[in-house]
Amino acid sequence: MERKSCCGSRNYVCTPKKEAMVTPKKEEDVKPDITKGSHHAAPVPVPAAVVKIPKKEENETVSVKNEASKPNVGCVSQACERVKRNEEGRNLEKKERQTMMDEEQDRISNLSDDVLAHILSFLELRDAFKTMILSKRWEKVWTLTHSINLNNKSCVRRFDQRLSLDKEIRRRTTFINFINGVLFGDNMIFPVKAFTLSYYFGYADFIRHRHSPYLIKWVDAVSTNDLEKFDFSISIDCTFPVLNMPPTLFQCQNLVTLSLESINRVLICFDVLETACLLSLKYLRLVKVRFEEENTLKNLLSGCPVLEELYMEPGDTGFKSIPHFYFISPSLKILRWKLEEGFHGYFVVKAPKLEHLHFVEHSMLGFSMSVSPSLVSVVMDIGSSFGHHGHISVKKLFQGISNAQKLEWSTHRTFMANKVELDNLPEFCNLTHLKIGSCQDFYFVSSIIQHSPHLKHLIFDKDHFISGPMTWSPLVPVPPCLVSHLETVEIIAPEGQTSYEIELILYLLHEGKVLKKMIVTPFSCMDLRRKLWESPKTGGCKIVFSDFPAGGTSR
Repeated sequence: MERKSCCGSRNYVCTPKKEAMVTPKKEEDVKPDITKGSHHAAPVPVPAAVVKIPKKEENETVSVKNEASKPNVGCVSQACERVKRNEEGRNLEKKERQTMMDEEQDRISNLSDDVLAHILSFLELRDAFKTMILSKRWEKVWTLTHSINLNNKSCVRRFDQRLSLDKEIRRRTTFINFINGVLFGDNMIFPVKAFTLSYYFGYADFIRHRHSPYLIKWVDAVSTNDLEKFDFSISIDCTFPVLNMPPTLFQCQNLVTLSLESINRVLICFDVLETACLLSLKYLRLVKVRFEEENTLKNLLSGCPVLEELYMEPGDTGFKSIPHFYFISPSLKILRWKLEEGFHGYFVVKAPKLEHLHFVEHSMLGFSMSVSPSLVSVVMDIGSSFGHHGHISVKKLFQGISNAQKLEWSTHRTFMANKVELDNLPEFCNLTHLKIGSCQDFYFVSSIIQHSPHLKHLIFDKDHFISGPMTWSPLVPVPPCLVSHLETVEIIAPEGQTSYEIELILYLLHEGKVLKKMIVTPFSCMDLRRKLWESPKTGGCKIVFSDFPAGGTSR
């Protein structure tokens, strides 16, 4: 094939070269020439020599092959045993793995009965009862709790507005039958060590009037020497007879905690005509409980040799007919009494180991207390007229609490104390914290400060107590605590400082030789602010105004 090319004015013709033709050689030509002794010649294969085997040896070889091909019985049995052992090992490992998985899924069932019973004792009994359907392991565990904790709020229309009267009656009947089965049936819990019942009487009980005997029957059933805790609370909104606690309740020798409470009305009544036998009782709580006899409390406390804490809140109609109350206990450490109105009588406290006294009483006629060397704190909130028409003697009152380290005092009525008695108050040698609430006689306050030589912290609080006007008069002579011990003074007046309080603040700032901090709450009086800024600075005392942001500001 020719190709023409044009370059300028010349023409070229290109003719491709012819390729050389290669002719394949014959096989004869490819074979090497052996005769010429070429170095690259391939070797000629030599046929193998034929070896003849004798017939005898040939027969032996055939027999060996036949024996090798026959199965060995011993080896087969060993192999079968090996396979069987491997299979058993795999099955055992599978079972162990399944057991471990089951244990991980239900570890709680592997606990001991005592541990499970202790866990269920924190539940309400009806919830603990439901665990019996879990498995056979749990059928009897709930009966080992030795604890009954019940509340019938779910049976009352007041707490469940969807209940009709008929449904409420059915639920209450079921509730009563359940408790009867627990205490007297085949699945009874015995012995009962803790009994807690919160029972609300509704209109259904008012209609039938047949639930009250059950309560006394239940209390009598659990009142054994095995009982350690008894907490009974009852509430009612309709007319219902008073419940008289059975005498067997006050003969439980192992009882440690006893609490009786009536809500809304005084419904619980008991009389201890003979000495009680509560040898292990340490905590006693009586709220709106009625005593019919004067010696009831005295006999009750005499039968509690290790009693440590007593709380009483009798209510308005609990003790109107009782002229005297005797708190006599050799082991009592904490005494709390709260009754705002309704009782007009005398209190006698004899507790040599008493540490804390909290007394709220606005109608009492007299109070006397023996000295307690271990007394730590006293809170007295009373409303009687001292020294007026033979009322409370100030000397008898403070003689018993003179060893206290902390004292909170408040009165809610006209304070008519005799100045002669106030001048002869006992020394509060251990008193370091004093809090004064409502008090309309500053002479009484100054008398306590005068007889507290080691006082370090003083608080005038008009926030928690209702206070009336006071007449200011300087403390003469200057109390010893202002000269040597008083470090902190706090004045709380939500409605602002009066002229009396302004003079008191200025007096304490001037006479407090070791005073370190003065707190004024709130700081809203412009007259006080002006006088504080104009008054000379007192040593290193820091004045804090707590109504300023960021915790107050100081001068």
